[in-house]
Amino acid sequence: MTIHQDVSVYLALLAASEQVRHPLARGRHAWVQIVRGAALLNGVSLLVGDGAAVSGEEFLRLDAREEAEILLFDLA
Repeated sequence: MTIHQDVSVYLALLAASEQVRHPLARGRHAWVQIVRGAALLNGVSLLVGDGAAVSGEEFLRLDAREEAEILLFDLA
């Protein structure tokens, strides 16, 4: 698929209690979409279908509260 934007797209498949961190470079933004399951994004609870816009953070920390599938868009 072609995306006409400065973006990197990541998919995380996490088991319950599994954690992943993603550094967010200065000036970058992110969109996080919970496709399946539930997770904490930098301590904020997100459920299936939830999305979150993130700016001004040095990193993103995702903690799966149950088995989860998460999309992360790292944007300019």
